[in-house]
Amino acid sequence: MASINTCLHSLRSLNKPSPSSSSSSSSNVRPCVSAKLNNPSPSIPNLIQNRPVFAAPSPLITPTWTEDMGNGSYEEAIQALEKLLREKGDLKAAATSKVEQITAELKTPDGGKPPFDPVERIKSGFIHFKKEKYDKNPELYGELAKGQSPKFMVFACSDSRVCPSHVLDFQPGEAFVVRNVANLVPPYDQSKFSGTGSAIEYAVLHLKVQYIVVIGHSACGGIKGLMTFPFDGNYSTDFIEEWVKIGLPAKAKVKSQHGGADLGEMCGHCEKEAVGVSLGNLLTYPFVRDGLVNGTLGLKGGHYDFVNGTFELWGLDFSFTPSLSVKDVATILHWKL
Repeated sequence: MASINTCLHSLRSLNKPSPSSSSSSSSNVRPCVSAKLNNPSPSIPNLIQNRPVFAAPSPLITPTWTEDMGNGSYEEAIQALEKLLREKGDLKAAATSKVEQITAELKTPDGGKPPFDPVERIKSGFIHFKKEKYDKNPELYGELAKGQSPKFMVFACSDSRVCPSHVLDFQPGEAFVVRNVANLVPPYDQSKFSGTGSAIEYAVLHLKVQYIVVIGHSACGGIKGLMTFPFDGNYSTDFIEEWVKIGLPAKAKVKSQHGGADLGEMCGHCEKEAVGVSLGNLLTYPFVRDGLVNGTLGLKGGHYDFVNGTFELWGLDFSFTPSLSVKDVATILHWKL
């Protein structure tokens, strides 16, 4: 069993103390965020064997090619395409795009693929979206035109391989997403981290999201940087080191518990520990604490392993004393596919 146990050594009181209660014990609360993780599931057996399954029989007929073969099917295909375009005018844009693509490929020497065209990729991508999704879901996009009411706020990494809407099949309007390097949530700081703070404030107070989910992932470059940067004051980057140092408590814990492991294993542990740090940092936001006290908001941690195709989710249960100070944080939910 691996575990996440991030303690906040300083946390503002859940309610601003009045002058007469400034010495209240609630200002000295030292809450602790804890989440337990199961060990990775056993690897899938390798079903590929290095020997042929069967031998294909020899062909009974040896095919031959003549110059006039294929002419009829080509003409028929052109006629069918022209008829289809006449009947369905909305296909013209898609057909034009495809014809341009084929023409570019034919013009390429040796029949190779043409150079990557970013404008064409964006154009064809939107055409596909418009035809296959937008036009086929008028009710959904009609409702979205009126406003949004997502149930989730998601913190995910900027890594191109781990888009949360793709991985969790979120539909438009379901999740308010913030993506950054290493999916980190910084502590409350109005001047230093106002960008993240404004997103959390808007999601919690205005969109009324029900859950904030922080999702780490395998092979995270930001976490690898966190584990390998010396943080000795001599920065080699303009922004990255200053940003990922948010996760230094996770690095320290991994070093103390798994210092003898190789870098890859330590990074794997830190990917999950850093999620715990972010969950702890969320408690420093007063409107997040208010949501937890009122029972209108929940916090979840997750980890997506795109190498093995698994996803882990864990939750946090908060209980409060009559004075509304954090008493205990314990794991209540964990599942793995």
